Amino acid sequence: MRWDGCKWKPKLSRQELERRRLSAAEDLQVGMSQSDVARKYDVNPSSVCRWNKALKEKGMDGVKRRKAPGAKSKLSEEQQYELREIILKGAAAYGYKTDLWTLRRIADVIQKEFKVTYHFRSLSDVLHRMGLSPQKPMRRAAERSQEAVQQWLEGQWKEDQKN
Repeated sequence: MRWDGCKWKPKLSRQELERRRLSAAEDLQVGMSQSDVARKYDVNPSSVCRWNKALKEKGMDGVKRRKAPGAKSKLSEEQQYELREIILKGAAAYGYKTDLWTLRRIADVIQKEFKVTYHFRSLSDVLHRMGLSPQKPMRRAAERSQEAVQQWLEGQWKEDQKN
């Protein structure tokens, strides 16, 4: 909710804002005055003036929503592809003692391979855009015997499932 000086108004989503602009643009096209449109949609008249100007210059495309701006990635698409390949091969293949990728390790790889600096805390968003997600390895006891687990699964587990 936001206060407009007279009353509380709900904050609209980007899709709802676009729908309102398109409806207002249709009203402007059929000849409704800007002040009437402002009253009808409960918006500031300067917003309607801006929508009308965009409508005249670019048509309905002028009032449609555009992609939200954001900072460009420091890595090119090709570099992101290379980084993805490095990550998928595993940390051990890159030279680390364990096969576990951490954000700090990935930041180091990016610095070494591409000469680009990322703070490790911002890398989760970068990895998410690349289609990767953080995953923790399953914890297993060091003294665990895979053979004993397999025997239990084939014997006792099947018996328990039948009952």
